[in-house]
Amino acid sequence: MHMSSDNGYISDYLIHWAGRDKSPEERVSVLSRIVTDCRLRLTRNEFFFNGSLKFDEEMVCFTDVPLARSQQHCAKYSQFGIAFYKKQLMGKGAQPVFYFTHVFKKDMGRIHRFVIEQLKNSTIAPDVLRALHRQIYFTQQFAEGPADRHDIAYYEREWRIGPFSLKREGQDFLEWYSEHDRLTPITGILVTEGDEQYFKFEQADVAFLIAPNQFIAQISNPHQFAVKSYESLVKQTPVLFRLSSWLCRLLRKKATFLFSPS
Repeated sequence: MHMSSDNGYISDYLIHWAGRDKSPEERVSVLSRIVTDCRLRLTRNEFFFNGSLKFDEEMVCFTDVPLARSQQHCAKYSQFGIAFYKKQLMGKGAQPVFYFTHVFKKDMGRIHRFVIEQLKNSTIAPDVLRALHRQIYFTQQFAEGPADRHDIAYYEREWRIGPFSLKREGQDFLEWYSEHDRLTPITGILVTEGDEQYFKFEQADVAFLIAPNQFIAQISNPHQFAVKSYESLVKQTPVLFRLSSWLCRLLRKKATFLFSPS
């Protein structure tokens, strides 16, 4: 049975917001292509530690920020999305990101550096290295800057799917099972076309599509997924309230500065 609710605190959906940094018309095209082909393209993300140590991986990203609380998140990414049943994607290899704070930044840097070196010249058991690599893939720094910023990474409540947890299209299951050290069987499929890789999902994985009211009719939807309006799902914070919140934060900072011991 599917989870099917969003209580404003814990969401039963994983949302992929589509078309970041694109125009609304381009986002219509991106979302239409995703739902027509039933697949999401893996994109490359870079992770930096201490400004120099870099991890470079491909993935599909989701969030489980409850829809009613998604205004700030959508302002950064998009108002066009596809909602998946969280339980379905968990069975296909999706996992929440593990966030670490600045206190453990050096520890994580050591672990990352060790894995990078081992990938070049392994001295440990192959299954241990694969397990470390799989889990490093799901790590993310809590915040790039001050931890009290309103846009820190932790607030994105990110989930990821990547090639480490997907079975190549047409691959024999026993071969995959052996390669992945006999993990619990995962049903997610990885499709490769030239230099591009895709996560292939099933129609049953999709709960509904999301788009602003004025663009819903423009979305190509051959599988007839349910479509919900962004305006009906996402609670809009009044401009005056956002301004007053900003002023309160500014006044608190000034008060801290004025009354802090010299």
